Amino acid sequence: METLKIDQGIFLMAFERDVDYAFDHALDMYLDRKTGMVEWIYEEDDDAEMMGLSAVENRSWRKRLAAQPERFLLIPGLSHGEHHEILRDFLASDWTDDDALHESVRDAYRGSIGRWKQAVGDREVVHAYYRYQERRILEMAVTFLSENGIQVEWA
Repeated sequence: METLKIDQGIFLMAFERDVDYAFDHALDMYLDRKTGMVEWIYEEDDDAEMMGLSAVENRSWRKRLAAQPERFLLIPGLSHGEHHEILRDFLASDWTDDDALHESVRDAYRGSIGRWKQAVGDREVVHAYYRYQERRILEMAVTFLSENGIQVEWA
């Protein structure tokens, strides 16, 4: 297994994105297995330019990807369902010792993460969820990298 130094913030931004709602433009994100860099590659050069990347640079990245596909690892992102699964896991976890609070927060979830946060109305609970989500997504990212032969050294 190779060890690769990767910027944690940039990688997690690509890894945790909700691919079901992420972008209007066809975009894939790849990890360069040699440098540890995360690259955004648009399917269409016009889309790249609309998003602030030159068409020449985008085209160059697509050519590099086509020429050396084994060098680049597609970062899949998470589905909307996986984001809901993380919330459901949080709700089932032992994040609080207060049984009444635990039950009311769990009962507030009706299938929408945004409406759940509004229904809970407690910043501390929502922050506890965000901390849980951050840890869980980091674990998922490390597992994904490991399954693809990469031992990560976060930068």
